[in-house]
Amino acid sequence: QQFKQMGQDVLDLSENMPMAASGIAAIVAAGGQAGFARGELKQFAEDAVKMGVAFDQTAEQSGDMMAKWRTSFKLTQPEVVKLADQINYLSNVGPSSAAQISDIVTRIGPLGAIAGLASGQIAAMGATLAGVGVPSEVAATGMKNFMLALTKGSAATKQQAQAFKSLRLDVTKVAKSMQKDAQGTIADVLARIAMVAPEKQAGLLTQLFGSESVTAIAPLLTNLDLLKKSFRDVAEGSGYAGSMQKEYAARSATTANAMQLLQNKVTRLGVEVGSVLNTTAASSSFTALNVS
Repeated sequence: QQFKQMGQDVLDLSENMPMAASGIAAIVAAGGQAGFARGELKQFAEDAVKMGVAFDQTAEQSGDMMAKWRTSFKLTQPEVVKLADQINYLSNVGPSSAAQISDIVTRIGPLGAIAGLASGQIAAMGATLAGVGVPSEVAATGMKNFMLALTKGSAATKQQAQAFKSLRLDVTKVAKSMQKDAQGTIADVLARIAMVAPEKQAGLLTQLFGSESVTAIAPLLTNLDLLKKSFRDVAEGSGYAGSMQKEYAARSATTANAMQLLQNKVTRLGVEVGSVLNTTAASSSFTALNVS
């Protein structure tokens, strides 16, 4: 009975969303394999399809991202939608795409929570770097090393501790500050580095965060105002709420999607007629066996 109801849920969604029932069923199955409760699967599939259309990627990609966000950041489905809203809003008001920001957020995983950053703040940093042309993998690696260095505390190397000291910062206090106000601490550290003589900045960044992170962190120094704006864009009350839904509604209102919806309705009719015929045939066969 539960499988039958799930089948009906998939067909219901296909009538209202521009994706074939088979694709929606695959997303539902992926959610089930990820351990989501049966009652959440329909909403999970619906959100994945909307995110796929809004972010200009496949619904399967969106479902995979959402599942990873839920696990990595320990989010509920409504919280995942909130993160998607923040990402979509960042892409609308800035130069980066939603797909680029999503990729960086997914690559960072749960490290942000350890560093004291909320998932939306990670998206804000990712949007800033993607917006100035830093590739996703480079941005993710640089952000990871950046956050790890700021939270090492007493585990920092002697070289790192000395580098922080040159900025008039205590490495242990920086780590504690990251847990209280990660956003403010990041802005303060970057502002102090930006005040260092340009010819010394690369060496200082290498000491603090490693040579492979310089190409990701250096753009933050020259785009600190953009980073601060991105942080404000994901703050409560900034206007991001419902952003993904609005983007989905706008993008799905196309001729191609209208044709897909029509095809889905025809397919559903065929499925339901076939189901009735199969049930009737089975009943007739059972009656014939009893008579014989």
